[in-house]
Amino acid sequence: MNSTRLIRNLFINGLIVLCTLLVVAEAVSWSVATEAKLNIVNQNGGTLSYLNLLVRRILLPETMMVFVLAMLMNWTCYGLKIRFVDSTWSALIRYQLIFLPTLLIAYVIFIPFTQSLRYLLIAFPIYSFDIYWHNYILGNYTFPMYFRYLFSVLFIGYSTLNISLATGFSRSRPSTAQ
Repeated sequence: MNSTRLIRNLFINGLIVLCTLLVVAEAVSWSVATEAKLNIVNQNGGTLSYLNLLVRRILLPETMMVFVLAMLMNWTCYGLKIRFVDSTWSALIRYQLIFLPTLLIAYVIFIPFTQSLRYLLIAFPIYSFDIYWHNYILGNYTFPMYFRYLFSVLFIGYSTLNISLATGFSRSRPSTAQ
């Protein structure tokens, strides 16, 4: 039975997955609704303003989500003292299932950070605590919002884990090229 030492570069892998998802979502939305996207670009003052809006509303806040996810998954590894994973199907499935509770509760933990950053970036320079509290914090602790985020959290979390796992397996194999 072979086991591999885990290489946990979860934040970098998570950013790669997040950026890939963002590019795919933008490509699909541009190909499906070109006229609507062009109207949005024109309403926001051009291409650079649209990209600025995309970075402020989506990329930076979701980067915070990936950061918190990576921290939670690292804490899970440290807390459960997971350093090696055997290369059997049952061990790999157990390894994946260990992170399911972490990923299921991650929303409750990262949403204040993500939404606070989103509010600061969107509402600048006019801030209102009432709008922030009701729309960005309390408004996001609902089941519809939880289930809206759940797929992306599971996808990004498990993609990140599997990329790290694949990296660890590929580095633990002896090199055949000489």
